[in-house]
Amino acid sequence: MPDTALPSEGTAVRLAAIVGKEYVITDEAERRVYSNDIFFWGESETADVVVQPGSPEEVSNLVKIANEFDLNISTRGGGMSYTKGYVPAESDCMLIDLRRLNNIREINVTDRYVVVDAGCTWISLADALKEHGLKLDFPAPFSGIYSTVGGAMSQNVPSTMKGILGIEVIRADGSVVRTGSWGRVNPDTPFFRDYGPDLTGLFLGDTGSFGIKTGVSLHISQKMGVTAHGSFAFETYEDMAQTMIELGPYDFVSRRVGLDPFKSQNAAKVGFKEAIKTLGDVTTTGSTLMSGIKDSMKMASAGTNFMDGVKWSLHLTVEAITENAAEAGLEIVRKICLERSREIANIMPRAMEARGFSVRGFLGKDGQRWVPTNSLWPLSRAVEIATAIQDFFHSRRADMDKHGMWESYMTNYGYGYFMCEPSFYWVDEVSEHHLRHLPPEEAKKFRDIPANHDARAYAQKLRFELRDFFHDLGAVHVQLAKFYRYQDALAPETSRLLSDIKGLLDPDRRFNRGNLGL
Repeated sequence: MPDTALPSEGTAVRLAAIVGKEYVITDEAERRVYSNDIFFWGESETADVVVQPGSPEEVSNLVKIANEFDLNISTRGGGMSYTKGYVPAESDCMLIDLRRLNNIREINVTDRYVVVDAGCTWISLADALKEHGLKLDFPAPFSGIYSTVGGAMSQNVPSTMKGILGIEVIRADGSVVRTGSWGRVNPDTPFFRDYGPDLTGLFLGDTGSFGIKTGVSLHISQKMGVTAHGSFAFETYEDMAQTMIELGPYDFVSRRVGLDPFKSQNAAKVGFKEAIKTLGDVTTTGSTLMSGIKDSMKMASAGTNFMDGVKWSLHLTVEAITENAAEAGLEIVRKICLERSREIANIMPRAMEARGFSVRGFLGKDGQRWVPTNSLWPLSRAVEIATAIQDFFHSRRADMDKHGMWESYMTNYGYGYFMCEPSFYWVDEVSEHHLRHLPPEEAKKFRDIPANHDARAYAQKLRFELRDFFHDLGAVHVQLAKFYRYQDALAPETSRLLSDIKGLLDPDRRFNRGNLGL
């Protein structure tokens, strides 16, 4: 490391010349906030400096500065990670916050693509497309109020990534590379992914280990004219899991969300409370204007108590061109679901459609800390996994009760997979990172919750036990980063190929060191 170590005054001037003085953060407390995600990781490194570039060219120049000063680079999007994705693994680190790269560069209706900066939030993109009656052929994450397009590209989401047409990425030498048809010299139109080897796929799910994403091209399509919604209450997780297996062949179900008893009782009062209150938005989600108005009236009369008494619940949306087609699809779904459930008011899937983004669920109702651990399985194993994960928590119930901790589950299925994402909650201090993403009145209320070091230590222990439990059963994961045992799960030949690719693209192992076990 040269004598001029960050954040020296001279280097700060160099960085300010690239991004502007106001976008170079050297204050220690601020650097600590930017260097942590939404889980407690114990002792961890803090970036030496945080920089906020406003263009791909500025990112490229920052990479060249990092090379000059032998700095590691961590890249941060919306900050919603809980797998240590951008938390520095070592000192001598420049953290690049990409949220200023937030432009929507092009919406091409005829050629059916949209090009955005990697720091664009999902809600901004969805709102822009809505004006044109368009939607993404890609499942945006619930945290899309803050989470960014580039972040989801790096982390993967549990569904198809085929809607991604091209990536613009900064390599370790500072050069700018584009993939698919976007990589052509002239014209460089980003409309087609499968132009030669799938270089786009190389950078998906890499958690920023292979390069810094600065732009993305995504496929878009016309919104279906009609949606139909169904909600169903189950007595057991196994019944809901078996129903998901039987619903598996029907791809016309566009949204599939399974909730456990805790989330069934609380999601309407926490994560989607605002959606249910926003009746004007919900009015537009019905099959017709009149049905939308009826849905709004139903929501108003039900308040947020419509899920009282529900245990496991499954919330489904069917899209189609006509109302008859949507209702016919829903009738197929209903017949399968009612073999093991009862139908309940379909307010929740309508609320999700009206306002599909929320981060309020990253804390409990009264500010309890929260952390999820995802796992994906062949759909055929859904019932087996539903039983196994309940047994896991049952065997630890006494210790969890001792620390005032409880678990909850988010469940999904699609394209042959079953997703089980348990979370657990406990009372502990709320971090500054959380507080900045809350409404002011809630931030004020939760700011003084005291630290609970014993419960926190147990939460850390329990989460690693859960990760290892999933590993031993054969799970795969998204959002790998530094948490999941990715290298342990790979065949030696596959692991060597991954290392070879890293060595080619990032020979000094500078980008997001430690992610993917590299």
